Order: sequence, then structure tokens, then C-alpha cells
Amino acid sequence: MKTLFLLAVASITLLMTTAAEDPSITAVLAADKARGAAMRAADTNALQRILADDLKYTHSNGFLETKAAHIKSYIDGLRYTRFETTNVVGHLITPDVVVLNGIIDQTKGTNGKMTDYHLLFQAVWRKKGSDWQLASLQTAAPPAPAAKKP
Repeated sequence: MKTLFLLAVASITLLMTTAAEDPSITAVLAADKARGAAMRAADTNALQRILADDLKYTHSNGFLETKAAHIKSYIDGLRYTRFETTNVVGHLITPDVVVLNGIIDQTKGTNGKMTDYHLLFQAVWRKKGSDWQLASLQTAAPPAPAAKKP
């Protein structure tokens, strides 16, 4: 199964264009920064615009969340005090689809009980009209470092 997954990823990678200067990638990177700002501000109105209606968000623990459930989590008290992305790479799939991969460092929680997370992510952004919306997000904990050989 792992080999099949790696083969699929390699095949897709060959079909993707990576270009930091591409206007679509630049626009998606800006939209992703706006998403981070909206999350830190718990701005559900901004998130309504940024998240696609059919959003599927698979958390690092395997929990699948929809747009409605994600926005409700802010209404129920979810707060982010830190949300930073690094090593972000954009891949132009089609003129209307961009995939971002990178690292998220965040601090989030409810009722003042905050937890730090260091995660890998893959985000699929889709153009709707003149706006870019997050259609799919998956996060994963990085693998543990390999044990040192004696």
C-alpha cells in the first residue's frame, strides 16, 4: 500500500508545475495567509468566504471535518494564538487548482487550554469566480526521527 501511495505521489508530481512566480500560486499563498489571520482572529465571516462549501479537512488524528463543523468550532470557543506556515511550496495543477504543501506550527485550544502542534500539511485550493477557496486540507504529524545506529 505504501509503495502504491509513493508511486501515485511521484506520478502526480511529474504532472504538476511548480513556479513561485506563477500568479495563481501567488494568489493562493495570499489566500492561505488570510486564512491563518482569520483563524487567529476567530473571524468566521472571513472563513465563510475562504473555505469552499464542500471543504473536507482531515485532521492529523484522522478526524474528518466539514466547513460547517470547522466554523462551528470557532463559535464553540476554539482559538488559535499562533498559526505559522513555513517551507510552503505551491504546485499549479490546472489554472483553477493549486496545491500547497508545507509545515504548520500552531497553538490552539478552548477555554484557555492551549496545545502546540507541529504538522505537515497538504491543501488543495480551487478558484471560484475571482476568488481562491480552500477545498481540501490534510494535516499529519511528521514521522519520528529514525533511531541512531550504535
